Amino acid sequence: QSDLPFRLLVRRYNTSLVYTQMLHPDRLLEDQEYLDFHRRGLRDELDTPVVVQLCGNDPEVVVKAARQIVGRADAIGAYSQPICIG
Repeated sequence: QSDLPFRLLVRRYNTSLVYTQMLHPDRLLEDQEYLDFHRRGLRDELDTPVVVQLCGNDPEVVVKAARQIVGRADAIGAYSQPICIG
């Protein structure tokens, strides 16, 4: 996991860049508690630079979610999930 407590821990060892865990774009858009939890600490004095990772299979949803968090990230990584049928 790369949640806030872990990111702060590894920064004590002079880590130059950290990443969030993979975040679900649909939950960032639909669940305020999920959004607030994952935005907390981002780019605060102790948590920068940080790359926010999004993982989804709908480009429009991923872009909308990125817009919700872009102001709190130094970069955003977006990954596509394969769609499994059957």
